[in-house]
Amino acid sequence: MHFFTTAHLNSLKKKSRPQYLVLILFIHLFLGCGERQVELTGHLGRPEISPDGKSICFIYAEDAAKDVWEIYKADISGQNAIQLTNFPEARIKKGPVWSPNGKKIAFHADIDGGAQIFLMDPDGSHLSQLTQGPGYNVEPHWSPDGKEIIFNRSIPGKNTVDMMMINADGSGLRRLPNPNGQNWYPRVTPDNGILFTTDFHHKDYWDVFIMTRDSTDVRQLTHTRSINWFPEFSPDGSKIAFTSNRDDPDISDSGNYNIYLMDKDGSNKRRLTDLPGQELHPKWHPSGTQIIFERHEDRALGLFLLDVASGDIQKIRITH
Repeated sequence: MHFFTTAHLNSLKKKSRPQYLVLILFIHLFLGCGERQVELTGHLGRPEISPDGKSICFIYAEDAAKDVWEIYKADISGQNAIQLTNFPEARIKKGPVWSPNGKKIAFHADIDGGAQIFLMDPDGSHLSQLTQGPGYNVEPHWSPDGKEIIFNRSIPGKNTVDMMMINADGSGLRRLPNPNGQNWYPRVTPDNGILFTTDFHHKDYWDVFIMTRDSTDVRQLTHTRSINWFPEFSPDGSKIAFTSNRDDPDISDSGNYNIYLMDKDGSNKRRLTDLPGQELHPKWHPSGTQIIFERHEDRALGLFLLDVASGDIQKIRITH
């Protein structure tokens, strides 16, 4: 964008030098204003890193109690944030997840007295509704080959939460074999099994389990009287990150949650974070060296990046 031609500037050089320098300084300041980034203030959560490691998507509301939650995208540094969704009739939108090829983002939105799963392009275009089922169809997650989406279905009045599967084109809806309980946050594993968290052993606590699709082999990976949520396989399939309140003396749902790491068989558990408040929704960088997560303290949500090897944590400032 040019407001002055070379001829204009050359003619100004012939005038007094102070006037010329002042004008040049004004031009630089004026043009620079268009490049300044303003930080988003409010509540940011549910982050995910794109398959190429260059971008993140997340949910944002200036006031979580009053505003509509929309889905945004930004550079992994937090810069150049843009809003992807804009349909206020669905007040809450959550769980954005990139397809393995990076061409689609799936998410769920509260709408028409329940919740449904939607798909869109990474720029927010080509929005489409994937599910039409009753109740709350939430927490979508892509299969490693991108052909299927696994999700939860919760029906008001039922004590169970089911794990469901649907093809990415909307066909082939089916209910998976489910333990008799609330079976949350299912993920298709690298070897085509199902990773999830459930309370079917004890109705006050949730543990992480892994099973074959036909449920002929079900293995419990955590064994604590606590809440263990949001399990996520590392890109190489060797580790599982998850959130737990096992070190909160009160084991309160609203208490202290930290991010933990374990081997894929449940061994070698170790805590990765030890911050006040709650660290939730860990998601891996494609390199396997970092984890992005949401931190919740004093009713405010922010995004943070964890270096797995060193334990260093940095806040991601989201700007636009």
